[in-house]
Amino acid sequence: MNTNTLVAQEEVRKNIITLFGINKLPEDKQEEMISRIGKIIFQSVLTRVLPLLEKNDLEEYEKLIESNAMPDVVLDFFFEKVPGFLNIIGEESENFRNESLSVLEQIK
Repeated sequence: MNTNTLVAQEEVRKNIITLFGINKLPEDKQEEMISRIGKIIFQSVLTRVLPLLEKNDLEEYEKLIESNAMPDVVLDFFFEKVPGFLNIIGEESENFRNESLSVLEQIK
């Protein structure tokens, strides 16, 4: 796992805790929520970055997925192939937070 992947994982974790106030939950619930929200955010990141890949890179990504590559390996791949990948993660985290807040506002 490269340094960028470690930074990204910690960044996403901090963003989720900060943006959603998860630190107020019991620790076991924090981990559950971080995992759930992280998966949703990663789906948004994938939607954004997959169209940016060149054909041969997309084929390489598909092989990683078919081989059940570890998440760290997939993240390392994106850091190598997608310029500004960490920024995209941050932007999608913020987008998810804003969309969530908007929905909550409508419910009130």
